Amino acid sequence: MIAFLHTSSIHIERFENLVRKFDQEVEVKHFVNEDLLDYAMSKGTTNTNGFNLEVQSIQSEKPELIICTCSTYGAECDQNDEIERIDQPVVEHLVANYNKVGLAYTAKSTKQVSQDLIIRIAQKQGKKIAIVDCDCSSAWVHYENGDFDQYAQATAEQIKTYEQQVDVIFLAQASMENAKRYLVNFTKEIYASPEFGARSYLQRIRAV
Repeated sequence: MIAFLHTSSIHIERFENLVRKFDQEVEVKHFVNEDLLDYAMSKGTTNTNGFNLEVQSIQSEKPELIICTCSTYGAECDQNDEIERIDQPVVEHLVANYNKVGLAYTAKSTKQVSQDLIIRIAQKQGKKIAIVDCDCSSAWVHYENGDFDQYAQATAEQIKTYEQQVDVIFLAQASMENAKRYLVNFTKEIYASPEFGARSYLQRIRAV
């Protein structure tokens, strides 16, 4: 069984559909703790204790794999061998294949965590990577208001302003994936973590 830890219920359908795209049989359970992201956005720091308690609760279900879909809590994932972060597989691919990565984010709490992941993987791969800060945080208000279509459009408009500065765009948060719908004529590749991560972790389970 794969357990997903989300910080918003909007991710349940997306990740359920992604898993079923690649595997019709594996058992999936979704766990949502919206307080974790609320805490991070209001306090400017993550709730490490609350995160660890949530993971312990999920572990009682005996999953084969726990995947956190919230990039803000990436550092907590890195400190816990029992949980994977959804964005790691895509970042490994980006570092291996590009030199100038546009790090796009809408939640400022995500910026440093995602940047640290890129740097760490680049060091591991022995590669020097330029990270271009693609600040799309002005779109976050639409997410908070529950207007997810406007959120995607506003995110896309900001990303367009960085087109000539990057080799590739990395959408650092799972919630940003729908921005790709409004970037059909964008000349650079755009990568999001949900599908890339889901496929990679499913392949790992099948290989066991």
